[in-house]
Amino acid sequence: MRKLLALILSFMAFYATAQEADSIVLKNAVLYYYSYGSGEAVIILSGGPGVSAHQEDDLAIVLSKKYRAILFDQRGTGRSRVQPFDSTTINLGTALSDLDTLRKHLKQKQLTISGHSWGAILAAAYAEKYPANVRSLMLIGPGELDLQMTPVVNASIHVRDQIADDSAFYYWSDSARAAAEPARSDSVLRRITWSNFTCDRKKLDSVMIQVNHGSYSRKMGSLMWYSLVKQKFNIVQSLRKKYKGDALIIFGWQDPVGSITYPMYEKAFPKATIKGINKCGHMPSVEQPTVFYEAILNFLDKRPPLKNR
Repeated sequence: MRKLLALILSFMAFYATAQEADSIVLKNAVLYYYSYGSGEAVIILSGGPGVSAHQEDDLAIVLSKKYRAILFDQRGTGRSRVQPFDSTTINLGTALSDLDTLRKHLKQKQLTISGHSWGAILAAAYAEKYPANVRSLMLIGPGELDLQMTPVVNASIHVRDQIADDSAFYYWSDSARAAAEPARSDSVLRRITWSNFTCDRKKLDSVMIQVNHGSYSRKMGSLMWYSLVKQKFNIVQSLRKKYKGDALIIFGWQDPVGSITYPMYEKAFPKATIKGINKCGHMPSVEQPTVFYEAILNFLDKRPPLKNR
């Protein structure tokens, strides 16, 4: 309990002194981002799709000791807004365009991008479309690069359900009950979901503290996933041909997502560094922080010096 309190207080102290917010105003959207530290920019993309940037603030805090870590609220999440909020404005094309707009706004020739789960899909898709604009990728518990694998990933997740979880899930998924108590419904369902993504359920409370740093937009998530399904998203072979930069693929061996998807990332990035972490689920920064951050920092530090920005 004391360790948990100390961690919370350290986060509060950090937010009070080190976080700088800024925004980019577009014709139909306002995009917010948050900077920590100084030096080479590392863009951090959260998962979902639909999760706001601060779910990844623990990574930003660690990276800020040597880099300028930037959390990016993707349009439709967190403080970033878009009008209209529909499939014409929330899709893979707009997400990729926004990321390149951020690159130009930061005056970066190339980006180093960290993506978690859906954020890894987005980072990889950006590298596929703009390979010359990417210096390095860090792909954490990455989602599917080929949607034909989605049924396998879903089965890996749902096989972990317990009877009690199923009962609670169906109870709080009821539309009338969710409408009557939306906040409680979202909270319970989110915890059930993350219990399937966590290796050691004794660590679930710690995982949920970090998870709840980021709000969730169900609407954004649905629209973005619809965009991927509509175009039958599959960029494995294209990435293999186009992207020649550095990549780190890092995942928990007990992660129902990353442990399934890493072979397709290995195929898409044949020169990538692959790091599997034992006794670890979908949130390695919480479940196995020592091994996770050692892998991240070693990868970044061993790269050749940046010649020009």
